[in-house]
Order: sequence, then C-alpha cells, then structure tokens
Amino acid sequence: MPNESTELSKSLRVLQDVRIYLVEDDLTTARVYQRWMQDAGAVVEHFATAEAFNERLNLADEWNSSETLRPQLLLVDLVLPDGTGLELIERWQKHWPHIPVVALTAFATVDTAVSAMKAGAVDFLRKPIQLEDLVLALRKAQQHGELLRENKSLTNAVHILSIAQTLASLSEKKALLKTYLRLITRELKVSEGFSFFFDAHRSFPELLLDLRQAGIGRTEPSQLIHRSLAPFLRNRATIPENVAEMDSVTLIAPRTEVSPCGQFVVIEFRSPTANSGFIALTKDGMTGTELLEIINQVSPITMQAARTFQNLDVANSLSLVDELTGLYNQRFMDVSLAQEVARSQRYGSPVSLLFLDLDRFKAVNDTHGHIVGSQMIKAAARTLREIIRDSDQLLRYGGDEFCVILPNTALDGAHILAERIRVAFESRSFDLRDASGVDEAVDLKVTTSIGVASFPESAKTVQELVQEADTAMYASKKAGKNCVTLASQNGSSNLLVGTVVELNQQI
Repeated sequence: MPNESTELSKSLRVLQDVRIYLVEDDLTTARVYQRWMQDAGAVVEHFATAEAFNERLNLADEWNSSETLRPQLLLVDLVLPDGTGLELIERWQKHWPHIPVVALTAFATVDTAVSAMKAGAVDFLRKPIQLEDLVLALRKAQQHGELLRENKSLTNAVHILSIAQTLASLSEKKALLKTYLRLITRELKVSEGFSFFFDAHRSFPELLLDLRQAGIGRTEPSQLIHRSLAPFLRNRATIPENVAEMDSVTLIAPRTEVSPCGQFVVIEFRSPTANSGFIALTKDGMTGTELLEIINQVSPITMQAARTFQNLDVANSLSLVDELTGLYNQRFMDVSLAQEVARSQRYGSPVSLLFLDLDRFKAVNDTHGHIVGSQMIKAAARTLREIIRDSDQLLRYGGDEFCVILPNTALDGAHILAERIRVAFESRSFDLRDASGVDEAVDLKVTTSIGVASFPESAKTVQELVQEADTAMYASKKAGKNCVTLASQNGSSNLLVGTVVELNQQI
C-alpha cells in the first residue's frame, strides 16, 4: 500500500461534500482510502462486510426524505469474507442505477473487470491503488452519475409530458377521470384508487372506476364518499344561474387534500359549472401526508387533467344550455329525465314533469317585434326561477315552451307547483322597455297553459312521461288557456281550470 503525503491529497479536493459508501473488509486499507477520500472533501461511510452493507441498504428508504443520507458513489471490493462485491453491485444496480459504482480488487483479470462492468460498475481499479488514480476515478464516476441523474430527470420530464398530452387528447370528461386514475395509479403504485363524477344537480357522486388491489383491506366506495368526500361536497360551489355567462377561461386550480381519516388523498377537479371530478388514492404503508408529497411531484399531470376536465365540462354544459335564457335545453332534458326515472325505479320515489306554454306570446311578438318577444322569454324564465325549488330542474324546451323536472314529487305535489306558476303569471305584468329599448313594451301580460304528468302514476316509461305531460299541456290550450291539466293514472287528462289550491302548502 503506497504511503502518499497528506499534502498531495488535500490539493485534490475535487470530491467536496460527495457522500461515498466504501465496502472494504481490510481495515488498514479501508482507513487509507477513507482518509484519502476525506482529504479530497468527501463524506465517507465504511462497511467491513457484505452483511453490514446489506443492513444499511434495508434502511435506504431514508434517502427519499433526506438528501444528506443519500450516497452519490459506491466503492466496493469484489472479494468479501461473507459474499462477493458482484452480488452487491447487482443489487445496487437494480434499485439505484443512477448512483455509480467503482469496483476494486487485488485479483484483477480481464474476466474480473468484464464481470464487474456487466454487473453495473462504471470503472474498475486494481490494488494497490495510487492516491491520484483513486480520487480521479471517483471524480470521473461522480461526473458520470451527474449525467445519469440529468438524463433521468429529462426522461421523467418527457414521460410526464407524454402523460399530460394523453390526458389533453381525451374528449369526454368521465373518460378523462378514469384515464387519470389509471395513469396515476400506475405511476405511484397506489394500493387503492377511485374516481367519481359529481353532477351539481345531483345529491350523490357517481362512481366511475374502482381500482383496488386484491389481498388487502378493501375500502367500499360508499364509505369513502361519507368519510373522505363529505367535506368537499359540503363546501361545493353554487350552480351558476346562467352557464352561458360564466368565466370558462380562467382555470380553477384542483383541490388536493388529505382526507379527515388521514389515509386517503383526495383530488378534486373543479369547473365553473359547479360540477366536480374526484380522485381518491391511498398507498399501503404510507400516510396520506406522505402520499400527498409524492403526488405533488407529478403536479404537471394533475394540472393538465384539471384543465382538460374543466374544458370538457364547460363545453358539454354549453351544448346543453339555451343561449337566450341560460336555462338547460331539450337535449339536457332527455338525459336528465332518463336519469331521474331510473332513480325512481331504483328507489321507489316518484318524479313529475311540467310542460308549460306561454299564452298570448304570439300577440306580443307580432305587435312589438322579435326583440320584445325575446325579452319576454327571458322574463318568463326569471319568473319561473323565482317559483321552483332548488332541487327542481327548469328547462327551455323550445320557442315559448318550458319544462320543469320535479324529483321526488308525486302528481299532487306537481299540481300544487303548477298552480303557483299559473297564478304568478296571471297576476303579473311585464315592463320590458329598458330591456328591449321599445317604449311601448310596458304592462305586457302573458298567462300559462300547463300540463302535468308523473312517473309512475301516469306513465311507465320516459317516453310516456314526456308524451303525457305534452298532451296535458295541449289540453289546457284547447280548454281556453290559463289552466292546469293533470295526466291521470290511465293516461287520460284531468282538466283543472283555475283550480284553487293551498298555495302555502309545502311541496
């Protein structure tokens, strides 16, 4: 072993603050190498046996939370009393391929060098080793490691960009939520993952995808909703009165929090429509706080998912909205009514439908022009909004016709609401001068003809429910207008002209 001067080693401080693991069973040799590396500025941790080194590697998870514990180089002797350096290099390469290894031995042959390189070593030194050779070989390995880490970082960035582009290319919001869950589950190797869609007009999230690994404790989606999503649902945004006028350009940042139970991380993708997408994740052996830190490392993926969800949700909502009034349109009614009838069939609760037509609207339109007519339609929509409940769904069916979907409401309850609407229009006059710019558009009167049908009282299918409500509305028209007609149980119409009802009765 050469006895090099300390002054020479101090002049080679090219390993400043580099953390090096040294595996060397010869204690005398180890002390010399350790002093040389320390004089070059390195921080060295020595292991005399393969067992001691393997025990240290079993605690390597600490590296994830501490930069100071993570080594940057491994210097390992190929011959150890309780194992081989090749085995250690192979294990190291499997788990930490971006931290370089330098092999050394006193029994060097070409085959030995080749074996070390195949195992993953970036360099090979033969004992006895000169000070300059050791330090410069380690410096070269360190630079190689820096290139590997830069390449890994670049590879990760390209990988994340590729995932983000995949999400951006999706054209359906529910498919986006399911795809994001699959991608993030694969990237983070989570134990359980769920995706939900929450329609602001509904009271309960819809489960889209359930990814739970077999053989572990399973969380039921209903439990997850009550325990982890409840805080999000309680503090949700209000539904905009006019979806067409909302700010759909500004991105609403996703909300990411640890659930109250501390186990799940919940990601909420939000939209100005007040609809939301939820992703719930948990990883076995990891707290929610720890998982949140890992999720934050792939934030570009989450932000792209948030942007895509908002864009798709807004586009879908606008396609379901009537531009003039901001109410939902007939296309929305087809979807919503089918959902409500399905819910009624599942839980046994009734659902009713009002068809409403404005009487005398054609006279207003013909006398004062289409601008005043359009303003009358908007004024009628505002009047209807004032009367219906928050749980009811108001739609413009087309022209001067409106519909109201009444969940959990039987025919009698729907009749009460219909009569309130009829009385409200009968007793009201409209001043549309400012809105239209037409001075004569003052003290305008319209009344309503309303048809009421209910599932399952007067219809057995969605199509029958629409047909019965529409037929009942036309019966009101034929009877002289300004009246309510109920579709009875046998599908015939029951005319109620100017019926007196308890207007203060709760629906």
